[in-house]
Amino acid sequence: MARCKKCNVEILDDTDRCPLCNLILKKNDKEISELYPLDVIATTRKHRLLANIMLFVSIVLQTIAFWHDYDAHGVKIMWSLIVGMAIIYTNVVVRLTIMGRSGFLFKIAGVCFFALVFCVLGDFVMGYKGWSIEVVVPIVMMGLHLFIFILMLAHRKHWQSYIMIQVALVAIGVVLVTIGALGFIKHVILLNVSTALSIFMFLGIVIIGDKRAKTELKRRFHM
Repeated sequence: MARCKKCNVEILDDTDRCPLCNLILKKNDKEISELYPLDVIATTRKHRLLANIMLFVSIVLQTIAFWHDYDAHGVKIMWSLIVGMAIIYTNVVVRLTIMGRSGFLFKIAGVCFFALVFCVLGDFVMGYKGWSIEVVVPIVMMGLHLFIFILMLAHRKHWQSYIMIQVALVAIGVVLVTIGALGFIKHVILLNVSTALSIFMFLGIVIIGDKRAKTELKRRFHM
């Protein structure tokens, strides 16, 4: 790495002349890593260390819970699996929200998605009563619609960036309604309502958004 005295810029490649003024460069011994804020590096390392400690403690706790459950109930293990899912979800949330580098919308969608997955798994572990798919999933979907609508109003200049979440909600709703129509889900009222809301909201975005919405969809789907 070198510095141009005339332009006062750092040149990161191995060239011996400044690409702006063609001046011969003076080599700089400063490491590139020093250009990155030290407090950010230290904070990242602390977060990673805490996350790893949390993962280790979680493994120990789950092992103890599994052993105690097996010792008390034999092969009929139930509550230790629920504890395990809660521990896994906690670790996923920590690594996704604190250590993840994605945008906050992706983090929120990811947290909701994993929450739904573990709710469904918990329902199956407890004998599957249907409450996870028939009640929890549609309520979370409708909550996400409200949240996305608020975000679109708050970020009117970039509202089209939220359209892919709408596409995902429509796809999930259609799949669940199809499963319900085949008779695998008993109570489908909330699912039908949440799916209809997804479809109408998506259509409203495409119709009202016009060119910006269509351009975003073409860009996302490489059409």
